[in-house]
Amino acid sequence: MTQAFPFAFRLYDKATGTSKVDLAMEMLSSLKVKPNHPVYVLMDSWYPSKELIEACLKKGFHVIAMLKTNRILYPKGIAIQAKQFARYLEPRDTRLVTVGNERYRVYRYEGALNGLDDAVVLLTPKAAQPMTPEHLHGILSTDRELSDEDILRYYAQRWSIECFFRQAKDQLKFDGYLVRHIRAVKRYWAVVLLASVYCIAESQQTLSAGLELLQSRKGHSVVEFIYNAAKQEIPIDVIKKQLHVA
Repeated sequence: MTQAFPFAFRLYDKATGTSKVDLAMEMLSSLKVKPNHPVYVLMDSWYPSKELIEACLKKGFHVIAMLKTNRILYPKGIAIQAKQFARYLEPRDTRLVTVGNERYRVYRYEGALNGLDDAVVLLTPKAAQPMTPEHLHGILSTDRELSDEDILRYYAQRWSIECFFRQAKDQLKFDGYLVRHIRAVKRYWAVVLLASVYCIAESQQTLSAGLELLQSRKGHSVVEFIYNAAKQEIPIDVIKKQLHVA
């Protein structure tokens, strides 16, 4: 519903000779879903290769992915990079779409692109920005039945992945561990994931909300401990020692 949980990860190690696409294929093949349950695989611009998209389609999954703007489109059968094609578009060729608090100017392309015979590509900057390469984004959807709003809204759900990695590094210290052995790294990663899931489940919101909730509880418990210790006339040195501030 409104919550996103970290579910499965694979370690990328160049020394093994296994590529990131191979790892993604492995994860896709292991995913079990209910029959007739719609699945949308969200990818950043690094991943939407022909091989990976076909693997998703074979499993009955649709793909919504960010595309690099040098991807080749075929409007009216003419091969052209998306960013070059966008230069020919006028504001009247686009429509305004609102997703959350953001407004986008969207051109909807339907047709072939490198690696796919038929798909939707949305060419879109934010509403106040021009259709120039530095502002342009391309978003692919293999589900042609989705509206522009739904494609953008679904893809926006991927932002929780970026937030998770940033919080895991900054707030759960995954960017500062001091272990080198591969087994130790995996164990630390498992602890980070368990902490993340606990925070999300406990708050019934997001990882950020869960961390704030648990930090608040910890603060309250420290204050209550000091208050009760003082009532019992426990010496201040003993209190400091138990709080590890002696």
